[in-house]
Amino acid sequence: MQRILVADVETTGVTTDAKVVELAWVELNEDLDVIDRRYSLIDPGIHIPASASGVHGITNMDVAEAPTIEEFFNIVLPGEEGSVDGDILLVGHNVGFDRRFLAPHMNVTQELCTLRLARRIWPDMENHKLSTLMYALELKRGKSHSAEGDVDTCHDLLCKIRGEAQVGVRDLVIIANAPIEVAKMPFGKHRGVELSLLPNSYVSWLLGLDNLDKDIRASLEKLRQ
Repeated sequence: MQRILVADVETTGVTTDAKVVELAWVELNEDLDVIDRRYSLIDPGIHIPASASGVHGITNMDVAEAPTIEEFFNIVLPGEEGSVDGDILLVGHNVGFDRRFLAPHMNVTQELCTLRLARRIWPDMENHKLSTLMYALELKRGKSHSAEGDVDTCHDLLCKIRGEAQVGVRDLVIIANAPIEVAKMPFGKHRGVELSLLPNSYVSWLLGLDNLDKDIRASLEKLRQ
């Protein structure tokens, strides 16, 4: 049976060479009750830019005595009950970002994105940032851009979503992975324009992009049918 982990990492940045400076997760049972909790500052092995510290408040001095991520997974956890083995259902807000850093150290077999679920269930929300949802939905108030705080808020959001959808966590995975219809272009020179009004040449260019958001791609392809 898959283990369910709601996880979050704070990093040195958002580029492909970014490193983890803080991580946290809670493990849940099928009823979404917390059965284990893990947290650590992490030594990224590189300088933490001031711009990153400005987001999460973690400095080079803070992580000077912290384990590296390899030490955390290979030394800190294995001697303790609850080390990360087995198949993992990884839950997070924009979970693909967190998976990038955690998947090398745990067997993530499925992911569940609360950001995608929130966009589907509350499409008219001002925005779907975790900090916005925290206030709009009166969720547990963790410290924003703190791994532990974001995990607690994300866990509460997951519980709220399950209550709204009236389905189990496994069904939420299916719902989250289904395409979300996009009505307006969210970026670029045609930002805010209805997808149906985009120039054909621009649509063709978009569909030729390898990294085009899958929801935009599905919505554009549906219009072409």
